[in-house]
Amino acid sequence: MENCGRCGGDLIAGGALYSPVRMSFRPKDSKFLTLQTGDVMTKAMMCRQCGVIEIIGDVSKLRRLIAETESEGEPAVNRAAGD
Repeated sequence: MENCGRCGGDLIAGGALYSPVRMSFRPKDSKFLTLQTGDVMTKAMMCRQCGVIEIIGDVSKLRRLIAETESEGEPAVNRAAGD
């Protein structure tokens, strides 16, 4: 079990953040010509002691999207930095 980064508590509850739909992360200036979306799904962890919420993204999906961006000829590092 993970500890809370704010209070050090060890009572972390897993879950997800919802609005009208489940929240996701989209890399800046993403343009993808594949069947998959540019959205990276997220999950959340909430400390049962202090209530802080940590959002965690799917890094394997992000790596796939970055690899696709680099194969389109534009370096992903520059895109992420806003160049």
